[in-house]
Parts: sequence; C-alpha cells; structure tokens
Amino acid sequence: MKSIRTLLALVIIATIGITSCSKTGDTGPAGPAGPTGPDSVFSSPWISLSPVGYVDNNQDSAWDQTITAASITKKILDSGVILTYVNIANPGSGDYFVKDVSSLPNLFYEDFSVGSLYLNAGFDFSTLPFRYVTIPGNLVSGNGASRKVKGYTITELKAMGYEKVMQVLTNNN
Repeated sequence: MKSIRTLLALVIIATIGITSCSKTGDTGPAGPAGPTGPDSVFSSPWISLSPVGYVDNNQDSAWDQTITAASITKKILDSGVILTYVNIANPGSGDYFVKDVSSLPNLFYEDFSVGSLYLNAGFDFSTLPFRYVTIPGNLVSGNGASRKVKGYTITELKAMGYEKVMQVLTNNN
C-alpha cells in the first residue's frame, strides 16, 4: 500500500510539474539573413558587360573584360567549382535564354584567379548579361572526372539550366 501511495504521489507531482510549465512569450520576427559564409554557394547578380570594360585588341580582334569576383577564393580554385552563364536572348527583350559559357565552344575563353575572372571572345559580347556561381569544395565529392556535387557530375551541372542548378544547390537534401 505504501508503494502505491508513493507512486501516486510521484505521478501527481509529475503531472503538476508538466502542466504548470508555460511558454514565457511569443516568438519574435525572424532577423535578417546573415552574410554568405565561405562554405556557401554564391551566385552573382546578372552583370551587364559593357563596351566600356572591353578592349578592342586590333592584333587579334578580341574583346575582353576582367570582372571582380570576391567569391573566387584560393579554396574555390583548389577544390571548388565555378559555373558561368550568359543570357544570349535578344538584349532588352526581358527574355532569358541562359547558357553555360562552357557550352559555347570557341566563343568564350575564361580564366579564373583569386578575386577575379577574365572573359575573352572573338566578338563583341558586351550586350549579353553574365553571371557566375561558386560552389565550395566541401560540397564536392570524388576527384577528377568523377567529381560530384549533390550527386551530379560537373558535366551534368553544366548541362542544366541556371534555375535547375540553383534548385539542386540550395536544396538541403
């Protein structure tokens, strides 16, 4: 009988303890998003390539431009991935026909260095909006041709449209 009373007393104490707890206030609004970390995917805004930034080299008739790109770090160059895109739709139309720059063979040459990327072409591409995406090495698995990001090879990522790539990269699964 004594053990039943003890058990009953413990149940009553536990019930009072659980039901008397209350929330001390409502949750406030969410704060602003923090800055992009060094291990985050970064997508630049569309960059208007303008003739002002180009040099017409009369010796080889090339147009070129260097773009400041703070997200291109030594770590990205050593183990990450850089994807580049150009909108080849009619400028000013509001339409987008976004192509990975590497899918336009012999039209663009790209060179990446810490803090910048260099574009070169045999024609004036100053009317085409351009953007780049940097993917940190912690999201990359494998090595050589078998390098993958979230289960996709680099070649598969480059074959996807920009929107699909961003959907894959920002999906937390």
